[in-house]
Order: sequence, then C-alpha cells, then structure tokens
Amino acid sequence: MNINKLTGGLNSGSQTRNEPVSKEPNSAAKAQSSATFTDQVKLSASTKSIQQIEAEIRDMPDVDDATVERIRGAIERGEYKIDYEKLAGKMLDFEDDLN
Repeated sequence: MNINKLTGGLNSGSQTRNEPVSKEPNSAAKAQSSATFTDQVKLSASTKSIQQIEAEIRDMPDVDDATVERIRGAIERGEYKIDYEKLAGKMLDFEDDLN
C-alpha cells in the first residue's frame, strides 16, 4: 500500500504551515540558545551494588589454588568423601535459582 497516495507524500509541493513565519527568533529560542546544558547520569542503588560486586569479583583470583590442592590430596589419599544427599540438594537449589 502506498501511503503517499493518501497523504500527498513529503514532496507534493502543497505543504502548509499553521504558524506565522518570523525572521526574529522568539524569546524562548534566545533563552535556550544562551543556556548551558550539562549531561548527568544518576545510577540507582542496585546498579552501584552490581558495579561494586563486579569490581570485587575482578579482584578475586580465578581459582583458589589452596582449595584445589587440598581436595586433590584428599582424593589421592582416598579421604575425600562425597555427601550425595547434600550434593543433590545443592543441585536442586541451583535449579530453583535458575527458574
């Protein structure tokens, strides 16, 4: 559907203006052009908290080497016991958090 047939299009040459054309800028335009505007950004409290948490995570080591070595040693010695009920509960909690 061609809407230019209904509205006359932008280049129909029959454009009208409802306001009188003045060569002098009005006082509102003068005030606006002389005013100084500054951009401001305000962050919510939750955004600030997220940024703080991200900064803390960035400062953390990728892997806790001491914990890895402790668990590795326990596995090698046969001392590492898995609590399957606790593991299953954690998996269910994680699943609930995703939903």
